[in-house]
Amino acid sequence: MLERFSVITASVAYEGGVPVFYRWLNDAGIPLLAEERESGSFPVVGMGGALSYINPLVASGVCDFVILGDGMDIMASLVDTLRRYGNAPRKKLWRALADIPSLLVPPLHMQSGENLTIARDLSLDGPYPMHSAWMTPRGTFGKTLLLELQRGCARSCSYCTLPRCFGKMRFRGVDALEEAIDRVTGRFDVPQAGLVTPEAGDYPFLPKLIDILRAKDMGISFASLRLDRLNEKMIEAMTAKGRRSVTVAPETGSERLRFSCGKKFTDGLIIEKLALAREMGIDKVKLYFMTGLPGESDDDITAITELCRRIISETGQSLTLSVNPFIPKPRTAWSGENFAGGRTIRQKYEKIKKDMRSISKKRPQLRLTGVKEAEEEYNLAWYGYDESRELARAIKNGAAAPVSDREKSAALLERFI
Repeated sequence: MLERFSVITASVAYEGGVPVFYRWLNDAGIPLLAEERESGSFPVVGMGGALSYINPLVASGVCDFVILGDGMDIMASLVDTLRRYGNAPRKKLWRALADIPSLLVPPLHMQSGENLTIARDLSLDGPYPMHSAWMTPRGTFGKTLLLELQRGCARSCSYCTLPRCFGKMRFRGVDALEEAIDRVTGRFDVPQAGLVTPEAGDYPFLPKLIDILRAKDMGISFASLRLDRLNEKMIEAMTAKGRRSVTVAPETGSERLRFSCGKKFTDGLIIEKLALAREMGIDKVKLYFMTGLPGESDDDITAITELCRRIISETGQSLTLSVNPFIPKPRTAWSGENFAGGRTIRQKYEKIKKDMRSISKKRPQLRLTGVKEAEEEYNLAWYGYDESRELARAIKNGAAAPVSDREKSAALLERFI
């Protein structure tokens, strides 16, 4: 059925979504390389989404176009161009698409060497959708109305793509959000709202928005919480509908290493905030940690267990740890740092598991990201145009994915400003 569509687009948030997208196309009998779709009645293929802010080259070997960054302002021009030239010779369509700002047309631009701009600072005050288009119990988020509060981030976490990739902080007006909430809840039963934002505590109108949602008897979940901004009102909003768990990201058990990451809060503050959450009914905590960080020592790894031991002792909460390898990404402060590699990561995992066995009471559940998965993510994160095309060929032929050339890709990414 997929091959019957005139235009196929994907919103890709993470690198791993690219090979999945390629496989969908390949399984539908759609040629993967753009020039292979040049003749015949094959669909036009496009991509947008969060990955396009970070490294649009990952999918450039297959797509006829890639929306670079904030795409709302160009969407009308894009749709109009596709309607006018969709049945024209493909090269004519490419030329028309190339006239649209912040739109990468790989079949043309990757040969021309033209510099392109990623749209990152679009105001959110325009008539743009600010909530999810539909809710379904069968979806990932169930019957949760997703509300976008802000884009961009003013913080400077060394490992994170947000500060340098997604532009300055921009906020949705709370009055506009209230109108949207009233419009949706006037037609549908909405049991819960999910607040989509890089950091909920940075949203300046959060207290008022919480009051609006609570007045409608809606549950509230937060996409991202920083421990240093967690307060009673936020915890009360989470627990009002029976939620008894919270997810936070100390990143590491070592204060020294945590500060170098950009998370400038102490172990004492972590305990203080989680103790407050425990007093208000939160008895389960999921903690995100990274390993393989620049400058990490065995003592830093041991500090993860010691922090968990202290949380259990002082709050009595049950802990689940999600441990992920540090993966240097394009455009981050740590983009040039080394990826630890599979062997080293396995050694670090073994040390974490050994250290955790020393906790006899309420031992945390441990969830370790697969080493192979981490290696694939690192590889994909640094794909350039050539590797993207090689990946397409590998998927078509059932071969192994190509290895990225980080230095070459970093130089090529300088064209996207």
